[in-house]
Amino acid sequence: MSDPMAIGLSVRERNKQDKLRRIKLAARELFIEKGFHEATTRGIAQRADVGFGTLFRYASDKRDLLFLIYNDDFDELADTAFAGRTEDAPLIDQLMQIFTNFYEFFAARPELARDLLREVSFFQGGEQADRFNSGVLRIERQFVDMISKMQQQGRIVQGEEPEAVFGVLWSIYRAQIREWLRQPDPDLDEGLETLRLYLRLVIEGLVPNPDLP
Repeated sequence: MSDPMAIGLSVRERNKQDKLRRIKLAARELFIEKGFHEATTRGIAQRADVGFGTLFRYASDKRDLLFLIYNDDFDELADTAFAGRTEDAPLIDQLMQIFTNFYEFFAARPELARDLLREVSFFQGGEQADRFNSGVLRIERQFVDMISKMQQQGRIVQGEEPEAVFGVLWSIYRAQIREWLRQPDPDLDEGLETLRLYLRLVIEGLVPNPDLP
């Protein structure tokens, strides 16, 4: 059966898409088999059955190949992670609904996720890295908009800039998902439970409530 996505494409474009598919598959396999640092771009090109120069038409270097593997799925995540949340739920519940999507996303391939989250902190640029960063920025804007809206509704305190509130919550998420992925076999439920605990501590605060017994 023919691929509906390929209908109407030129032979040249179909060949280009096939090379991209083979490159992504080869990079994913070798990064998992050998580890990110031991895998080589030449080995990836050989397994993908493309010329060494052809490889760099799709990614600028080995780090960029790592982002290439993730970008299509991450673009979708950036566009849909907020869609399923319950907008009238408390802040912590909305955060957990959103962050669960991220944890599930990275849980699918924890070996690669460890490399990705390490490299995203230090990448030097590249077309695929820039595309990944654009997805992160879309996520950040959605968080800031959500927090700003809840402030306007009087559902959370209004004295702080939405960007600062987001920065604190995002820092907790980033620290916790990295700690979770350090485990040999990350347990999704345990990771989310720990994340919720840390978020609750920040959201509810540590100052005693005089109205409580």
